[in-house]
Amino acid sequence: MMRKAFTLMEVNLAILIMAGGVLSVCGLFSLGYRENRQSREDVAASSYADAVISPLVMAIGATNIKWSVFKTMPSYPSDRGWSDYFNSQGIVTSDPESQAKSVFDAVMGKMSSAAKGPLNVNTTFPSAAAANMRAGLVVQHDEDSAIVKICFRATKLPSELLAMPIFYTEVRFQGLANE
Repeated sequence: MMRKAFTLMEVNLAILIMAGGVLSVCGLFSLGYRENRQSREDVAASSYADAVISPLVMAIGATNIKWSVFKTMPSYPSDRGWSDYFNSQGIVTSDPESQAKSVFDAVMGKMSSAAKGPLNVNTTFPSAAAANMRAGLVVQHDEDSAIVKICFRATKLPSELLAMPIFYTEVRFQGLANE
């Protein structure tokens, strides 16, 4: 009487197929870990952008700012925009966080001094929202334009600032006509 059983060849083939499946799953762990880390950084950058952009929008869009002041608001850090953060090779030339803070302070100072009455907005740079991130901030305004453009980027590594997505918004003049 002959017994039914698996041959050594069939067992080896089954082990080979199982090993391939296990190795494929192991390869997915590193991909999942990387995507999870990137997702956490994206959420942190998004909340940091909200903490920086929201007070700027409230200050620039304040209804107690005169048009004569608004129309002469310069671009920050300069008319060159993001180029102020990078050298010709695309490498960050200075601490982007301090430059972003100076842009924020300059805009808030301009709007606070121009406002007819209190701004009712937090005028200090929200460093607590940073979560160990480095930021870049550009505020662009063409003279006599009723729109101010605000661009923000954040990253854990300053050298990657140019590669990060831009958080962008526009603020339209809503203030007082000249008296």
